[in-house]
Amino acid sequence: MPDFGVDLGSPAGWLPLVFALVMALAMLAYVILDGYDLRVGVLLNRAETVAEKDTMIANIGPFWDANETRLVLGVGVLLVGFPLAHGVILGALYLPVALMLVALSLRGVAFDFRVKAKTHHHPLWDKTFYIGSGLAYWSQGFMLG
Repeated sequence: MPDFGVDLGSPAGWLPLVFALVMALAMLAYVILDGYDLRVGVLLNRAETVAEKDTMIANIGPFWDANETRLVLGVGVLLVGFPLAHGVILGALYLPVALMLVALSLRGVAFDFRVKAKTHHHPLWDKTFYIGSGLAYWSQGFMLG
């Protein structure tokens, strides 16, 4: 086995690997599971009836808050485990990260207000949810690219 200068017998050797694994799993779970929420937001604009829109929103309701928690966990682990990488990555991607946070906030507000609003306000919150989802898609795609 090649020697990379890493002593896996000490915490200094295996702890970065654990942090990287936790961060990778959190990001993978976010991408897979929040991808569904983002698609619902983008397709919400194409639904023809109010019943279809209500069904789409009801589908993502039980999983809504957990998805953003995975994103926060991944970024938090990046900050704690790899502070230099956190500074470099988020410093270089400041604008798309800020836009993504605004988009995720828009989506959260629109989702919660749509559920509680009167029926005649639903189109406003549907449009806000659609715009937030599209902006989140764009900013995440920009960061990945």
